[in-house]
Amino acid sequence: MLVDIQNLDKHPVAETNSMANQVPVIDITDLLSDSSSEPARKAVDEIAFACQTWGFFQVVNHGISTDLIDDVWHQTRRMFSLPNKDKLSILRTKDNPWGYYNNELTKNQRDKKEVFDFTREGVDTIYGRTNRWPAGLSTFKSTMGNYYDACSTLSLKLLEAFCIGLDLPADYLSGDFTNNHTGFVRLNYYPVKDPMANSEIEHQLETNLGVHHHTDAGALTVLLQDRVGGLQVYRNDHWHNISPVTGAMLINTGDMMQVWSNDVYQAAIHRVLAMEAVDRFSIPFFFNPAASCKVSPLPSVIGKQHPSHYHEIEWASFRGKRTDGDYSDYGAEVQISQFRK
Repeated sequence: MLVDIQNLDKHPVAETNSMANQVPVIDITDLLSDSSSEPARKAVDEIAFACQTWGFFQVVNHGISTDLIDDVWHQTRRMFSLPNKDKLSILRTKDNPWGYYNNELTKNQRDKKEVFDFTREGVDTIYGRTNRWPAGLSTFKSTMGNYYDACSTLSLKLLEAFCIGLDLPADYLSGDFTNNHTGFVRLNYYPVKDPMANSEIEHQLETNLGVHHHTDAGALTVLLQDRVGGLQVYRNDHWHNISPVTGAMLINTGDMMQVWSNDVYQAAIHRVLAMEAVDRFSIPFFFNPAASCKVSPLPSVIGKQHPSHYHEIEWASFRGKRTDGDYSDYGAEVQISQFRK
């Protein structure tokens, strides 16, 4: 998908009263039972088509319990309601990306939001750091750990569908993810008031977007969004609102999946509007490969008529550079377009 990213935010927003202008909603009940079964094939085909056309789709009957989701929302609101001094005590640094942050950049422009990031327990395999948890929230860590595990389980099943959709065995990529993936959860808070207002910390001026347009770096993203809305995806020269669906999780394709698929699957460009009347929360789980993973187009999507579009990408290096760009302005962000042949 080649677009003029310089003027992307000037493009219009599409009318949303047509089904053709809405991302697909897919029931994955059979996929969770056995992704290689005949009943699961309908969901696999729908997922493949969504990845080829939108890069986004919503899944229902996804296996993550309502009770866990309700608890995650409760704990998320508690965390962002903490006094600033408590949140700033776990402020992320250039060397440690885990914890709280309110001065993040996307495309070297400051986003109007606050975030809290965490990954699996122990020393992570890319940055060599450990999670930092807010004090005084007794069940926060256990709830978030359970949610991390639930999203990992769902993502592994979706990964199987992605592989089958590319005419590969369901477990073709499992070695780069099972028990060693570098996924992480982000709690997003989009307040009406600029979180950096009156801050003594060096920061850019308030921006007009919650998150500037971008693609996600990894394989796929599992997003839990509240009822407020504000997420938009770019397709066919228009921005499209992605309305929340009750009980659904929103899935989108990432950069590494676009490379693996040799551009068959699209890492969709998306953005989040700044909140003007009511606060918004969302919780993405970024499903990323193992630190040792090297990504290049898969054998089923290359051949004499379909040459490889990309040089090999070392995931740990790519992810590290992208994280640096989120923290501060270190020049142009690393993009998969830089690895095109």
